[in-house]
Amino acid sequence: MPFRILSLDGGGIRGVVTAQILSLIERQIEQPLNEYFDLIAGTSTGSILAAAIATGIRSEKIVEFYKENSSLIFPYQSRFSLKRIKLIFKHGVSAPKYSDRGLTQVLKSVFGDKTIFDIPSPLLLIVAYDTIERKPIVFKSWRQDKGYGNIPLWETCVSSASAPTYFPAHKLEKIINGQVYKASIDNIYLDEDASCTNNIYNNTLLKIISGPGSGQTRKIKKYIGRPRKAILDKAWKQIPTQNSIYSIKTIYSAIDGGVTANNPSACAVAEALRLGHSLENITVLSLGTGDRTRIIPFEKAHHWGLIQWAQPLIGVALDGSADVCEYITDQMVRSRLLRLQFKLDRELTGKRLSDDIDDVSKENINNLIEAAEVYLRQPNVEKSLKEFLEKNK
Repeated sequence: MPFRILSLDGGGIRGVVTAQILSLIERQIEQPLNEYFDLIAGTSTGSILAAAIATGIRSEKIVEFYKENSSLIFPYQSRFSLKRIKLIFKHGVSAPKYSDRGLTQVLKSVFGDKTIFDIPSPLLLIVAYDTIERKPIVFKSWRQDKGYGNIPLWETCVSSASAPTYFPAHKLEKIINGQVYKASIDNIYLDEDASCTNNIYNNTLLKIISGPGSGQTRKIKKYIGRPRKAILDKAWKQIPTQNSIYSIKTIYSAIDGGVTANNPSACAVAEALRLGHSLENITVLSLGTGDRTRIIPFEKAHHWGLIQWAQPLIGVALDGSADVCEYITDQMVRSRLLRLQFKLDRELTGKRLSDDIDDVSKENINNLIEAAEVYLRQPNVEKSLKEFLEKNK
């Protein structure tokens, strides 16, 4: 029996392309997507789509969501807008283009008090990136042992969608639990799951939550990463032992998951394998938000420095990570992968398709929706999709 994965790329407002394609697929299978797929993975705008689908929201409503709320998330186009003045006062001249206030407001209105553990089925996977640990954050609805805990759905999406230069990083609480390796009067050595980065836990609180020394809380004055040694602000009253369990309260600094996996399909396949599913049974429907066609000529790339690369580099990084993940997934599942993606040019409809993630003009949104419909009606695409769905009944 197939284990069906739906993978949804990032791409800002271009997520409306994915939503439109999904609405047409939903009509074909005559079944809600959250009942058809076993695991849904999303990054950035794909995380919003994934969370919405997992909670049972129909794709047609998600298309309307993009139409109605995009201008709240991206309230202006120019970085020189007077509406940015508050941001500049708060963050300085290099402030992100947008506040995350509109994004948070919209997502709270969609998901309310729902949390990631409120979704028993399908499995939900959302990718973000932590700038402190310099590692991906992979939110999983079935992993209640992870440091992010029972996070609100809106917050997983804000974490995943906080694209550098566009939105500020999102501060997210993190709890690290582990077993004491050893301890002395004023220090403690953490287990192998703790970070090896120097000073990463400086000024955080460490509490012994069970075993010898239980109930004691100390501040970490200095953390030495390689031996995983924490030097404490004061001595223990009772020294913990290897039978003691510690807990550290710290934070994630979350940014857009697209910097590591803008196409989360490879992450989803890896998790399916970890859950015990046979590779031969795993199938993947992977949806992009459109291939950028705006070239960066050699003459520019050769001479550009920090200022010129600042904005284009985000798009390059997102595109590169998506392509690499597609390659890995294709090598793993081969013919059981269907990738739906088209170029953001005029070939499909003769109309302009912007590759900007924040072009929320009515014209662009309508053009993207129309292009998605035309793309899916192409004979080769129509045939490939039909065959994929037939194999996965």
